[in-house]
Amino acid sequence: MDSCSCLGSRRSIALFIERVNDNVVALNILPGNHIIYTSTLELSMIQRVEDNTILSTLTLEFIQTLSSRSRASSYIILTCIEPSQLATYIAILSSDVDNVKKESEIICSLVTTLSQGNILCRINSADNTLKIVLQCLNISSIIDKVLQRLKRSRGDISTIPIPHPVPIVPRFRTLNADEYKYLLEVFDKGRIRIGHLYSNPNIAIALSDDHILRHIAIVGSTGSGKSTTTSILVREAAANGYAVVVVDWHGEYMSLLNGSNSVVYTNPIRGIIPEPLDIEEMIRIEPLAFIEILESALDLTPAQAHILEDAVNIASQRRGVAIDVIDTLIEIIENSPTTARWFTESREALIRKLKPLSTNYLKIKWHSLKKVTIDKNKIYIFDISEIPNVRIKKIFSSLLIRSIALKAQYNNIEKPLIIAVDEAHNILSTDNPISNLVAEVRKWGIGFVVVSQAPSMLAPVVLKNTNTKIIHTIKSSSDIDAVLSTIILRNEYKKAISSLKPGEALITIPELVEPVLMKVSRL
Repeated sequence: MDSCSCLGSRRSIALFIERVNDNVVALNILPGNHIIYTSTLELSMIQRVEDNTILSTLTLEFIQTLSSRSRASSYIILTCIEPSQLATYIAILSSDVDNVKKESEIICSLVTTLSQGNILCRINSADNTLKIVLQCLNISSIIDKVLQRLKRSRGDISTIPIPHPVPIVPRFRTLNADEYKYLLEVFDKGRIRIGHLYSNPNIAIALSDDHILRHIAIVGSTGSGKSTTTSILVREAAANGYAVVVVDWHGEYMSLLNGSNSVVYTNPIRGIIPEPLDIEEMIRIEPLAFIEILESALDLTPAQAHILEDAVNIASQRRGVAIDVIDTLIEIIENSPTTARWFTESREALIRKLKPLSTNYLKIKWHSLKKVTIDKNKIYIFDISEIPNVRIKKIFSSLLIRSIALKAQYNNIEKPLIIAVDEAHNILSTDNPISNLVAEVRKWGIGFVVVSQAPSMLAPVVLKNTNTKIIHTIKSSSDIDAVLSTIILRNEYKKAISSLKPGEALITIPELVEPVLMKVSRL
């Protein structure tokens, strides 16, 4: 904790500065015990803007936008000019610590959007914020600003000076000839081409079979280009002898893969599914996996899981009955003899949770669906966008993935095979036992392509076991931290993650010590 007092003729004001968490400090002003939480954002330009009027207009638009935001926060634009540095910061002040954290991410996103990616915004650590308060600012100035915040009058933004110099930093270090030669050698071994090196279009980015089977994570915020990257990857993989299954959460891959003759569309709502998604076969061969998936997705209690297990055991003995498996399970549970009050309550709760899977609710007659066999050189889109319930989407996706893994384990499906999981954080989460398959299926000839806009919500085992990562722009600090926890990055690369433009990505593979910037493109 740091403190200072500023003496006046009649009374003194004391300012105590305390770290609250990794990014926020508290300013405690005495007397009065006023506590203001603050976080600072550092701005830097990744390329020079020749037209100064553009920068002035941008700054004015930014200030006007800040003035129209919630009154729960105040903002100060600070330019620190010293012999050794030129730095521009935005300080966020609020009496609510959670609001400071939320505003930091929103304001950084706003800076990037208004500057069209030319200005990089980084949330400072609490230690750096302390340095800014104690060194870049004189203490009496910050106390004046904070007291103005406490008294608060909106004022006229037209009186605020517009020009604030923003230092220019190099986006990435320059590669030398030896490094280019090594990259050419590494990527020349691959056959799944997904783009080219950003700084040298003559060097194609191509992934090998080993990269595919050791799994790939494609992460990025909405609109960053991750779905386009995935569509290029699976198209190239199918052309090179892979069987590909795409779990399509939003129903967008048919249009992304438009023009490809290798695409096979499946959708349970429309009466067609991939052949591995055979629930009846699964409860006969691997009933525990089926129970675990439902237990996780439906949040079953131990008592409910026990009742379901008994029903599955009974249903697995029935053969050749033209009735859907879920309907059969509901019927068995409904007719199970009551032994105690707890059993009755658990049984009724379990039936309510299973009802959304029933034929009457989904209008899916599983025993009459058309099933398509998985073959090489084909892309099978499993479109679940029309299923109204998120939990049901998770169940169907998990059942399909587990069934494919089971068939691959016993060599009953074409291999090598890729499972591309869109919005994977909804499926490969910590609470889903399916997530553990990412660490196991390589030996069975299966590679995962994990696509997510929220990598922090993925199970740690998933991020840990994706050895190739394609990182598009990410705005959320928690998602950036989740990705950085699995790779080693220079500071300039860390800063660049939030400023990548659509179609740009950092790619890291086991052969490279650090990632390289690439441009995604279909060759």
